[in-house]
Amino acid sequence: MTTSPAHWLSEQQRLGRDLYLILDPLAEAELRASRPASGTSLNLYEGSEVSHLAAIGPRLVGVEDAEADWLLAWLTQPERNWGWLLSAKPLDLQRLAGHWTQRSVVREQGRHVLYRFQDNRVIARHLQALEPEQRPLLLGPFASGLAWDGQRWQRFDNPAPGHYPVPGDAPWLQLPEPGAVAQAIRRHNLEQWLWQSHCAALCRLLEKQDLVSWLDEQLAQADIWGWHTNEAVKFLLAHQLQPAWAGHAAWSPREGELPEAHLARCRRTFSEAMA
Repeated sequence: MTTSPAHWLSEQQRLGRDLYLILDPLAEAELRASRPASGTSLNLYEGSEVSHLAAIGPRLVGVEDAEADWLLAWLTQPERNWGWLLSAKPLDLQRLAGHWTQRSVVREQGRHVLYRFQDNRVIARHLQALEPEQRPLLLGPFASGLAWDGQRWQRFDNPAPGHYPVPGDAPWLQLPEPGAVAQAIRRHNLEQWLWQSHCAALCRLLEKQDLVSWLDEQLAQADIWGWHTNEAVKFLLAHQLQPAWAGHAAWSPREGELPEAHLARCRRTFSEAMA
């Protein structure tokens, strides 16, 4: 249901509900206003199978003042995809956080992958697609949510707030993502991987240029070369971060060279050079 943030916030306060943010910390730095350092905030990756990613993990943040300047400023820039809002009756913060921690890791084709519930576009699409009686499985103890779906604010009410186990066949995970959303998630996951695996090199790069333009350039180059797998893209990014390899002649494909052969040759060249 489409609504305005002001209307949703006013109604949640009238109903005596506490307010929260699901916050993506990687997007927070780009916002024009800063939230106070004080206040309740829990890292949703702590205590999970991905606790090693806690430094970049989503947060559950308590909102003490619905009319705070920083929050009103954030609500005017939803295109930054900083996260989304939730409300709940007064409950223990650890139990509320545990609901999302339990849903943070998805088992998919024998692998563990992250469920990006902190991405407002992902959660808006999933909550829109679920039947009303399925929403409690995803929203759990939270009474209502408000998320920017990429074009407008959408409200999602929970008909039966409570604590529910994660179903083995979670219905929201059966929904294919649209191309634009899938691409945005891919980019975000690559940014997380870069910060996790190549933090020092990335910090050196950011002294000279911004991450968005650099990543755009690398992904465009990977597409031109036909390097479409996640493994190939990560290989390119990792080596382009190193000044010694960024301009290496081996990157240029040879005439008639297939993408797979081109990638294998680059791997071999750099492996031999580092031996």
